[in-house]
Amino acid sequence: MAHADYIQNLGTYAGDVVEQLEDWGYTVMLNGLDRDIAYMDESHKRHCQVLGMHPVVSEPLEDGDFQTVYVDLSCPGDSSSSVSATGN
Repeated sequence: MAHADYIQNLGTYAGDVVEQLEDWGYTVMLNGLDRDIAYMDESHKRHCQVLGMHPVVSEPLEDGDFQTVYVDLSCPGDSSSSVSATGN
């Protein structure tokens, strides 16, 4: 898995990674899920796996900075979660 060392520091489950990134001040966009973060249910947060993020970050943003991080997910049973199946 690309970027696995960085992601392991945040967790591999979508809910853990998204929460940490948002706590650090990042705006998070999801790849591989047919909904926005605001509409992730508890099942998605627990069962969707993080495959990577772009750009890779490992610390909080400086005060006043703005950055979007794109998180690649693989979600069981979600047909829009093609990131892991096709490598897109």
